[in-house]
Amino acid sequence: MRESEEIEENPIDRIAAEWKRERPDLDASPLEIFGRITRINAYLGKYVNDFLADHNLSLGLFDVLTALRRSGEPYRQKPTDLADMTMLTSGGMTGRIDQLEELGYVRRTSHDSDRRVMFAELTPEGLQLIDTLIEVHFLREAKLLDAIGEKDQRELSRILMALDESMSSGALQLP
Repeated sequence: MRESEEIEENPIDRIAAEWKRERPDLDASPLEIFGRITRINAYLGKYVNDFLADHNLSLGLFDVLTALRRSGEPYRQKPTDLADMTMLTSGGMTGRIDQLEELGYVRRTSHDSDRRVMFAELTPEGLQLIDTLIEVHFLREAKLLDAIGEKDQRELSRILMALDESMSSGALQLP
């Protein structure tokens, strides 16, 4: 095989091999997992952001729309609850609600008995948009998983859940 016909080596494999060559005393095998997770996350972020850009949305705005939609009728939440649902600060949420309001997908409403309490609520246009986009989004994500079988998908989900629980529990102590 000529040089131009060689299959490109995966960057994670290359980096792991370089560490093995330069520091054979180190176990760089975690890189083979976390490096791939990082790489997959970067690809997925670009894939989703490119899709959303066609609809003048960012991933952050999409997260707010999906959180409102998942909340059920009347598709309304307090900004602080939305911030918790999307792991965002209240200030960041205010900016996202402002943007979605400008786009006509969200409106601010007051509580019936306490005007000091404000809600963000999907407009009919916002509901229609998110219902359409989420269908396409899930189909696109499913297509990405076509390369691995259903049984392997369930196993991967189980393994990632265990890693997530282990890392988020705070039980890990670094040296």
